[in-house]
Amino acid sequence: MLTYLKALSLFALVFGLAFLSHKAIVPNVVPIADGEQSNWQVQLAFVLVSLENIGLGGAALVFVALALDRLQGMRRDKNAR
Repeated sequence: MLTYLKALSLFALVFGLAFLSHKAIVPNVVPIADGEQSNWQVQLAFVLVSLENIGLGGAALVFVALALDRLQGMRRDKNAR
């Protein structure tokens, strides 16, 4: 259980730092370039939103792994009886 909490806190930290950085540095920039060359704000927003998505995806995977581990433990306990 401690491993899941460590992994969840790591992904939450990645998401939180990227989200706060995005809102603080480039608050009104959407990471979609409409011209031939994008400026540094669009590129930075793209990187920060990508990090946010990595954090959210990782947290979702940790929750799925935890749920599967709990279900397998319940199944193991049921078969042990």
